[in-house]
Amino acid sequence: MKAAGKKNAGKKKEAEPSRRRMRAAAASRTSAFAATETRNAGGKDAVALVTGSAKRLGRELAIRLGSAGYFTWVHYLTSRPEAESVLAEIVSRGGRGALIKGDMASKRDITAMAARLKKESGRLDVLVNNVGIYRTGDLLDYPVEDFETTLRTNLVGVYHLINQTLDLFPAAGGAIVNIGYSGVGSLTASTHNTAYLISKTGLLVLTKSLAQALGPRKIRVNMVSPGILANSVELPKRPGDYIPLGRLGGCEDICNAVEFLAGDKAGYITGVNLDVAGGYMLGLKELDVGRGT
Repeated sequence: MKAAGKKNAGKKKEAEPSRRRMRAAAASRTSAFAATETRNAGGKDAVALVTGSAKRLGRELAIRLGSAGYFTWVHYLTSRPEAESVLAEIVSRGGRGALIKGDMASKRDITAMAARLKKESGRLDVLVNNVGIYRTGDLLDYPVEDFETTLRTNLVGVYHLINQTLDLFPAAGGAIVNIGYSGVGSLTASTHNTAYLISKTGLLVLTKSLAQALGPRKIRVNMVSPGILANSVELPKRPGDYIPLGRLGGCEDICNAVEFLAGDKAGYITGVNLDVAGGYMLGLKELDVGRGT
């Protein structure tokens, strides 16, 4: 009996380290899962930058990401009071962030912005390229300076910013979301806002190309294309005549899409252009004309 007891005691001693290893492994798995969950919600170390985030849609995007747990950089050029208001709103919701100034048409400013991000945050998990100049006018009378500035800001500047911040994305990857416009993939023409259309069409091509190039680095690149929003610069007199869902879009609709594409739940989505437009631009509106007999 005593011998058997010693033998069982020996087995118990051998089993104890095994149980400890199992508990440690389980704890490790739980910790890893918890870390993943934290990243899904932004996490205290995750960093986001939203360009043009002092006003309008950019403001709401920055507040949404800041509320989701990302340390959010609020970017502006001339609208500092508005940017401060955005940051104050993020902080009031328990988030963290900072202001960053820069001209998206200036390579020098973009380089300085990237250097500051590297120095003060050391990483970048989500980049939302929201800033966009929208200057209308008859194509044949359109100022060349406005044409060039639109392309530099909406397209070339985006390329520079991505290029300058790539090294800040962690080994686990990250997300880049570019803001387009509904119907951007249709190659539509216009004599009213030609420079804007060219810049956003080019941005769609850049989005898909970068998705291919950055896939091996686990950096996903997508586009969200808003339709007619309640705060759009130009509004139709009867939105229901053009939008199948019968209402103007809201910033919340766009924020929902951007937050999804920025998060882990969209971890297998890249190179996609997501129209968030209530069906606007699905096709030509049928003309209300008389029918022959």
